[in-house]
Amino acid sequence: MKTGRLLDATVTLVTILTFLLTSTFLCFPEFASIQDSGVLKYEVKNIFVGELKHTIQITNPTNNRIAGKLVVPLVKNDTARHYAILCNITAIGSAFNERLFLNDSSGNVYVCWDGIILQPRGTFIVELEYYVLAFSINYLVNSSLVEGYDTNSELYLKYTQPEKLIESDNKKIVEVARNITNGESDPHKMALLIYSFVTKHLKYEIQDAEMGALWALENGVGDCSEHSYLFVALCRAVGIPARIQAGFAFHHVGEVIEDGHMWAEYYLENYGWIPVDATWQLFDSIDYTHLSSIQSIPEATPYANYVFNNTVGMQPKDKQNVRFKPISPTEFSDNQFAEKIVTAVQKTRQAELGVFLGKIFGTNLIFSSETQRLVQEILESKIHIQNAANCWEESPKIAQSNVAYALERAERALKDAWMLIVKTFALYMGIPLALVLISLIFLRNRFRKKLFEDVGTSNIASMFM
Repeated sequence: MKTGRLLDATVTLVTILTFLLTSTFLCFPEFASIQDSGVLKYEVKNIFVGELKHTIQITNPTNNRIAGKLVVPLVKNDTARHYAILCNITAIGSAFNERLFLNDSSGNVYVCWDGIILQPRGTFIVELEYYVLAFSINYLVNSSLVEGYDTNSELYLKYTQPEKLIESDNKKIVEVARNITNGESDPHKMALLIYSFVTKHLKYEIQDAEMGALWALENGVGDCSEHSYLFVALCRAVGIPARIQAGFAFHHVGEVIEDGHMWAEYYLENYGWIPVDATWQLFDSIDYTHLSSIQSIPEATPYANYVFNNTVGMQPKDKQNVRFKPISPTEFSDNQFAEKIVTAVQKTRQAELGVFLGKIFGTNLIFSSETQRLVQEILESKIHIQNAANCWEESPKIAQSNVAYALERAERALKDAWMLIVKTFALYMGIPLALVLISLIFLRNRFRKKLFEDVGTSNIASMFM
């Protein structure tokens, strides 16, 4: 009986404690009702704000004059992986005509210097400076949301046809592609099978020239170019639109590189262009150090960071170096957007950490409904970050609205995540304290009762003496 009363009292106290803690939590603003504002197609894992400086040096090593034309593809914003603002261009040394900007039918943009005259032992130096807002992203492809291709669309026809170095109509490539996919009809799974084949079939080995997809398939070696050409060719061979990305990639911030880099993209309906870098073991993801200057089939240059076409004399010597260093978000052209989206991503990740720690302590079991709402808050923040990144260049006001909403949700989610952890710890600490308190009360009552019994017995005994 005494044990039963003790258990009942404990349960009652725990119930009261839980009610008080929950009431305290409800004093904070309630979550707004979640409306269907879109699908999270990709997750922004990190954001980098930096300065990219691309320097090209053309040198005449001979005793004779050299003349020619320099064409440089510009880092541009064809996808939401990065936004590059060209802030300065300088050209010094030698004689040259005024620079021109060119566009091709694939959407690539070039800056061109014609009429360059390099005197004997002379040098021509070009420097391009960008402010860059770059995203590390990971696509979350749901195959049930992927629609079938419109095989008559301009995009489909363009990016499933063969081109130089991408021999997607070659019988050997077609046969290998069909064997790899083995009757699979889901284009996302097909792309993954092709990616796995390329990473296993090719051994990384730097090539002095662009060798192409067929050569890579037959020889089993290649650098980033051959890995990318082969992936694109195999995708196109089984009807998946795919294309090359050429530009720069850095192993770490602050690195100075002298060579470009190449990777690929494949296209899914409802998702758009999805990145793949077989040499860096990246599928459906890309980091913020990948900056693309050629995002489609180039017409003014090959897949290269620059080209010097000489019209007089020998081919000159040339070299480049590319620097990528961090800057403050306040230095970016739209500093408010940069600051807010960086903060929103940071706070969203911190809120996710809070949820993770909470699960370790059992928060999701004790406060399941609150945890579910918190997870939904984080999802909403991620969707609005995605939407802001997608539309900043074309619709800055809409992007600003999305990022403001994302930041608001992220801040609320972060606060609520840690509040749940505090509530859980308070509950864990409250139960032992309650048990100790109940035990003390029980022992005190028992001691008093025994004392009264002893006193009563003594009084009765004294009456008979």
